Formats: sequence, C-alpha cells, structure tokens
Amino acid sequence: MLDPQSPGSSVAIYFVLENGQDYYLSQTNDADSIGVRALDDRTVEFRLVAPAPYFMSVMNRPDAGPQPQHAIEQHREGWTDPAVQVVSGAFAVEARTDESVTLRRRSDYSGWRSGNVAEVELYRSAIADALPNYEHGETDLILVRYTPRLADLMPGAVRPDALLGPASWSAYVRFDHTDPTSGNIDLRRALAHAVDREALAAVCPANLVVATGGVVPPALQGHTPDIALRYDPDLARDYLARSGFDGELELAGMMVWDSILETVAASWQEVFGGSVAVRSWSWREDEAMNVGGRVDSANVRVTGWLPGYADPEYFLRLLFQSTSRTNEGGFADPAFDVLIERARQERGDRGRLERFHEADRYAVADRVAVIPLVYGRSTAFVQPYVRGWWEFGKTSASFADVTVEPVR
Repeated sequence: MLDPQSPGSSVAIYFVLENGQDYYLSQTNDADSIGVRALDDRTVEFRLVAPAPYFMSVMNRPDAGPQPQHAIEQHREGWTDPAVQVVSGAFAVEARTDESVTLRRRSDYSGWRSGNVAEVELYRSAIADALPNYEHGETDLILVRYTPRLADLMPGAVRPDALLGPASWSAYVRFDHTDPTSGNIDLRRALAHAVDREALAAVCPANLVVATGGVVPPALQGHTPDIALRYDPDLARDYLARSGFDGELELAGMMVWDSILETVAASWQEVFGGSVAVRSWSWREDEAMNVGGRVDSANVRVTGWLPGYADPEYFLRLLFQSTSRTNEGGFADPAFDVLIERARQERGDRGRLERFHEADRYAVADRVAVIPLVYGRSTAFVQPYVRGWWEFGKTSASFADVTVEPVR
C-alpha cells in the first residue's frame, strides 16, 4: 500500500502508521521502519503516529486484509487472478467482466457466517433500467450508492422495500485551487453566498438532504451544523466585484448530478446575471478519462466523498491537508494543516471533536475550500424474501450473512 512506485489508491489512510508517510514520500527507504510487525505467528503489532479511534475500521477495509505471502511469492503479479486466488472468506470469484462479477460460495468454507446464499451476481446498471428486473423478481437487491437519482426509483413516497441509511456522505462544489480563477477566495465566497438552498431542497430526492453544515456529514461524529455560507445575493455580488472576475462561469459534473448542476447554475445566473455554462458527462466517460483516476479540465465541479471509515478525519485530512494524495482540489493552507494536525494528536475525545469542528469551520466557512451542497444516504431496495441486509455508507452488510427465504 505504501510503496511509492505503485501505491494503493487509499495510501493516505495508512499515513497513521509510524513512518508510513515518510516511506511513501521517499524520506526513508527502510520498509522495516513502518509501524507493522508480527510479534509471533498469531499477533500483529501496529504502531501509530497519532491516536486513531477509527483504526479498527481501517483494518476492516479490503486493502488492509491479510495477504497470502506464499501465493504472492509463487505467482508474482498474477496472484490475484481468480484461478489461483487464495480466499479466506465465504465466497470466491467465479467470473468477472467489465460489467459484472459472479461470486460463488466455497464448498470448503467452515467459518461462522450464517447466511445461505450460494451465488451472487453483481452487475452495473442505470437506476431506471434496474427497476423492471427487480419488479419481475429477476433481481433481488438494488444497491443505490453514490447518486442523486433515487427519484428514478421513487418518484413519489418512499417505497416500503427501501432501506435508507443515515446521511453519511457529502456532495459539494469542488474548486481547482491551483487555477488563478477558481483559486480566488473572493470568487469562491461569491459563489457560496449565491447558492439558493431552498431551490436545492425542491429537487432533492429522498436519499439527499440539503447541506447547511460542513463537509463532514451528519451521520458521523464531528459533523458541524450551520456553517455553510448563507444565501445572500447582495453579499455574493459584492464579493464578485471584489474578485475582479468578469468572465463566464462554468459548472461541471457527472450526468447523474444534472438536477443539482442545473439548480446551482440557475441560482448563480439569477444572482449574477449573464449565463452559466453547465457541462456534464456519463460515468463511462468519467472512467475513460484517465486509467486509474478521474481527470477533467473543470475548475469548478460537483463531486462527493464517501466515508472509508466513520471519522471526521477521513473527510477533513484526506480532502484538505496539503500533503494528502486524495486532495484532488489542491487546497493548500498552512493554518489548516496546523489545525488538522492538532486534531489528529488530541488524545481526549471531546477535545479531538472540538478541533475537527474548528478545522471544518476554517475550511468551509472561512476559506471556502468547497461549498457543501447535499448529504447523501446510501440506499438498498430489498426483496421481502431477502433477510439480513443493512445500510450505512461505504461499507454495507456482507453477502455471507444474508439469508434468502424460499419464495412461496
């Protein structure tokens, strides 16, 4: 994960390990200095650079699981191929394409998982296309993750078969802070004060809640309420004049955000006059932009962040710390780095949360690093004969715990 030549996609999460960040940044080439070692055949010691109450959640991530050394040594780069893959869980990969994955329960599995599912086929689909198969009984679950398009499935009242998790992820306007235009704080303040949140509420489906707080969502400890800059057209126009910007505004994002994009753009157009260009693309185009990452030329775009672990640090440090590999907007502020490091080193629970509140206020209300728009609720539509599924954020129930009852 920390190899500087081929790091894991979530490498910044592991900077909490002693010497982990220094190894990744090539400030040391001693891998043995990283704070992980086996004390005996059944005991692993992790040494951390800061208190991390979320650390066991990090260990629950797929990329933190134990890896089979013997298979890696035997098969080298091919050790993850399904034909030779070593699996410790209830399922093994039976087949995989670009559009689907089939998992089959291992006949030799003797673990404690209580479910009775023998095979799982996961396939990707547009939300509107998924519903007919579900209603005909050909699909057992629809997992609606990071999307505002729940209205395609629930145009009216919330369906009784919908499991809505708490508001555990955030969507916001992200800026390219390295660009002279979007890096202008007066322009960012102008745009923030020109977002009409009542208009946003009118287009939000059941899985979205209009954000009036910081970037940390309400489901997580450390959420800071009521700090998003208020809608104030006069103040927005004053800040726009201070910024010196007189060009055409452009707002970009994936097509699933069209209603949000159009609402924010209409709000800006009403406040500032003139036109606001909106550019969008499909998730297929998004994936094709750059292998291994998403790259586009938009200086101002709508995007979001899901909790890899349920802690405010995952949002604030990983999004905004200047050395974070996942700081996609390039926000770099020495005062914020000091705040976030103080929060990381705080040993008391109350003091730790207070410092994260301070960091959120500084990033969102003072420096307008992003403009929070909505908080999202991961959702599943579950057939009545499926038992044991639950929803939170990024991590959901295990298929190995799910029971499928006979259809009568």
